[in-house]
Amino acid sequence: MSEDRKAWEKEQRGNRIIDMAQAIFFKNGYEFTTIIEIAKASGYNKRSIYLYFKDKEEIFLAVVLRGLTQLHKALAEASRDESLQGLGRAFFEFSLEHPDYLRLIMVYEANTCVYNPGTLKDMEPGSYKSLCQQKTDAIADLITRLLAQGIEKKTIKTCLEPAQLMLLLWGQVFGVMQIILMRQQHFKETYKIGYEDLFSAFMDMTALALSGANPPKAPPHEIQKDDPLK
Repeated sequence: MSEDRKAWEKEQRGNRIIDMAQAIFFKNGYEFTTIIEIAKASGYNKRSIYLYFKDKEEIFLAVVLRGLTQLHKALAEASRDESLQGLGRAFFEFSLEHPDYLRLIMVYEANTCVYNPGTLKDMEPGSYKSLCQQKTDAIADLITRLLAQGIEKKTIKTCLEPAQLMLLLWGQVFGVMQIILMRQQHFKETYKIGYEDLFSAFMDMTALALSGANPPKAPPHEIQKDDPLK
């Protein structure tokens, strides 16, 4: 058997393991997934799994990389019109279409992602950890560049640096989508608004705040004649 054929077969077996592991991670989350479960679902034994991945975290990161790749692609396409609302809409649609990926990405960001460039030197090049980091950094850079353009053109008014503003907005949009996904069922009948409209309102409020425009003021309440403070 040629070396190319061996490499192809190894890649196919590795992808099968990732496919099976993805379904289990989606169902159980990272903490409650085991190598034994992954091996059983893949048709291998535990020992065979370690021929392709060094541990559970590496398999998890292989799954996360798929989600980050799709998210980056969606945001990159949306960024072409240089619209903050477009980016927000792309993130909203990704989150609704791939809520399981979003949950795993949040676990990855909380536990594995590196935010200090000085610590990247210890990361093995070409590893799934390194590839996930590259995608995460690419997403952050994409958003930061768009915000920097808005600040330069003065369509965005802020006292923050572009990277600082990116971090703030990233946290806000993640939080809003997490709430929507948790409460998606019976959302409209409970809150008298569809979650799509609520997210649009959030984006409109954000854009208005960043534009520096003053929101319309509510008319002052008329003082009633029997008001004791009159």
